[in-house]
Amino acid sequence: MSYPHGGLTGPAVGLRRSSRRVVVTGLAALLAVPAVLVGGGEPASAGFYTYVDATSATVVNAGQPTTALPLTGSAPVGSGEDGNGGEPSRVYFTFDLTPYHGKQVISAGAITGETSVNDCDKPRALELWRTDTPVTPPTWRDAPTVREKVADLAPDVPCGATSFQTVITPALQQAVTAGWDSVTYLVRVAGDLEDDAQYGRHIKPLGLSLHVNGAPNAPGALSVLGKPCTTDMFVPEATPYLTTVLTDPDHASAHAEQLTATFAWWPADRPAERTERTTGWMSSGLPFRYDVPAGLLADGETYVFVVRATDPNGAVSAWSSECRFTVDTTSPAPPTVSSTDYPDDDASYGGPGIPGEFTFGANGSTDTVRYRYSLPGGSPVEVAADAPGGSVTVPIAPQSEGPASLSVHAVDRAGRMSTVTTYRFRVRTTSPTIVDGNPTAGFGEARTLTFQPGMENVVEYTYRLNDGPEQTVAAGADGTATVTVVPAKPGGNNVYVRSRTVDDLPSGEGRYYIYLATKPTVSSVEYPINKMTGAPAGTPGTFVFQPGMPGVTEYVYSIAFGPAQTVAAGPDGSASMSYTPATSKIYRITVYGRTADGVVSETFTGTFYASKAS
Repeated sequence: MSYPHGGLTGPAVGLRRSSRRVVVTGLAALLAVPAVLVGGGEPASAGFYTYVDATSATVVNAGQPTTALPLTGSAPVGSGEDGNGGEPSRVYFTFDLTPYHGKQVISAGAITGETSVNDCDKPRALELWRTDTPVTPPTWRDAPTVREKVADLAPDVPCGATSFQTVITPALQQAVTAGWDSVTYLVRVAGDLEDDAQYGRHIKPLGLSLHVNGAPNAPGALSVLGKPCTTDMFVPEATPYLTTVLTDPDHASAHAEQLTATFAWWPADRPAERTERTTGWMSSGLPFRYDVPAGLLADGETYVFVVRATDPNGAVSAWSSECRFTVDTTSPAPPTVSSTDYPDDDASYGGPGIPGEFTFGANGSTDTVRYRYSLPGGSPVEVAADAPGGSVTVPIAPQSEGPASLSVHAVDRAGRMSTVTTYRFRVRTTSPTIVDGNPTAGFGEARTLTFQPGMENVVEYTYRLNDGPEQTVAAGADGTATVTVVPAKPGGNNVYVRSRTVDDLPSGEGRYYIYLATKPTVSSVEYPINKMTGAPAGTPGTFVFQPGMPGVTEYVYSIAFGPAQTVAAGPDGSASMSYTPATSKIYRITVYGRTADGVVSETFTGTFYASKAS
């Protein structure tokens, strides 16, 4: 029996039926497992592993020579009892290769498995052939042209194996290298055995297991000394480090590819003097760094560097875009500094908070592009020059009266800074003075303070007591103002005041210190305070506390570092307590008063002496 237009030819063999039929169940797909990258030496093979299903699968049968039968479930191959009169069947599988254009096929396998076998006494005689990819679904009579036999499908694997793989690497490499969009494979029983039902079987749909490697991406994120490449880039040293970030499309971040980076650089006007250096293996996605050794780069020279990546299979990326930089190892000259508002002579000008214009000059350094300045105790400020080698004028307000200084550096295009220029000047004293109309007032008593101007045309004053809220008072026609304050903090109190002129010029800050003595006094007839005379030990003594501020309602005292004791004050604010020294020695006593509002006085500290008993 012959089958014309079948795509393959061979001697006709009569059909033979066997009663032995093996049914195999289960589904398995043999997928390659990615190799593990190891530290040191050469890393494991690069690329990605994937299982590829056919985009189309068609069964053709000699008993239906003009019919294309879409594959559903397992595929009949060879002869058998499939409702087609025992006529032989073949299966075509087409695979999309466009995802692998431009990539390396490292290994490839055809994967299938048997779901039923007519007779396991007969060896497996399955063949894999490459055909042209059909434009329309093939039929037995209208079959695509056969090009080559690719492989015998697992002839030595035991009968009924649910999954087996056959290496087809050269065939896939050829197809991908040639840039084919697809490839079609035919599975059939070999030659004249195709008519013998004993060799027939059902197989799982054919799939491909691919290990494919693509070239790394062109490197990006080029930088010099950690700064991204820009136009007109200048670097301040002749041994910079160059960095880039390499990535590879074959791997997600969880399975980073191992790559090397090749750095190439040359003088911009002499590309023939190109130098290349390659790093060791590192994971993609990390910064790759190369430190340029001393003696290779020269001051004032412009250089170009590029990078490309290589993976363990030798796939090489495109070169990165160029990064240009100029080496500048010469610092600019210290700048000139001048000011007509605050000249550097022995006179005083302006005042605290009153801005003046200061001009910084490049002093002959043509590549000075900015200036960095600061006042004592202040943070540095940078300002741009009006042009490379140019100057800049900035307003600066000194913050204190008297001698002042301004520190200024010139900064060039590479970020190199000059030595400092120190500009010295004097700031006029403009702070108001404060006259106390009641300097002997005690704790909690009002004081009348008069503010007198330290500059012309003062129209108002802003003042505060200690850390209290600021208050504003208008100045009179003579520039003075009078206010009342009530200091209520034991010990030191401060009044702060600034003035403002009709032209909105601020003054320096004036300060007036008020000390409120609130410390109580302590006396004793038996044991005089701070004297080396006293009654013999064991003699009861009376200690009298007198207030140092009004409103004291109680005293807290301690003797000889003992626990604190409290004694109530009388209506006049005084109190007394008794104490009997047990032994002859010097005793320490501390006492402070406290008002009903919880205001605490300063602490009195003194001693008394208990003499030896006679």
